[in-house]
Amino acid sequence: MAGLLAALAGCATSPVVEEAEPVSSIGQRLLAPESAGGQAGQVQAYELSGREVFRMPEPLHAPLPELPATASRQTLPPVTVCLNVVVDAQGQVQRGFPLLAHSQCGAGNEARNGALLQAAADAVRGWRFRPAAICRFAPGTVPVTAGDCTGAAQVEEVPVTLPYAFTFEVVQGQAQVRVGRPPR
Repeated sequence: MAGLLAALAGCATSPVVEEAEPVSSIGQRLLAPESAGGQAGQVQAYELSGREVFRMPEPLHAPLPELPATASRQTLPPVTVCLNVVVDAQGQVQRGFPLLAHSQCGAGNEARNGALLQAAADAVRGWRFRPAAICRFAPGTVPVTAGDCTGAAQVEEVPVTLPYAFTFEVVQGQAQVRVGRPPR
């Protein structure tokens, strides 16, 4: 079931999704709730029971990053930088940190792209989401559709980490930014 949760979590908002190699190191995972005695932010696997569904977070406010003024050019080939975005149980972004290990996200390792990575990080700080949730249903009750909490006996909002890819490009003097999941 943990694989199902990871697959469901991989369906985050995807305005631009490109086909590429299979991804095993990128995905969303539930974060352990912070407690006084435990370590904050520790990643725990969670296996859904037959009466539970996972609701993905839904962006409510997610403005695109702007091409930094220091990067103003007449042309810029597509450059993709990636961030893991940590969203708390209230739908607020706690932090964004570079995702550099994936082959499609390596441009963030290059010093010349530091301003692009910073622009993406600055943008995600202001993002807001309808929180992710684990929805528990009473015996004999089932969700109408996957990820739908309608009719759930309990809805527990949970923190998640979401990978996002930001592709910056300048074509004929016009800046463009696309956001989506890192390519598969």
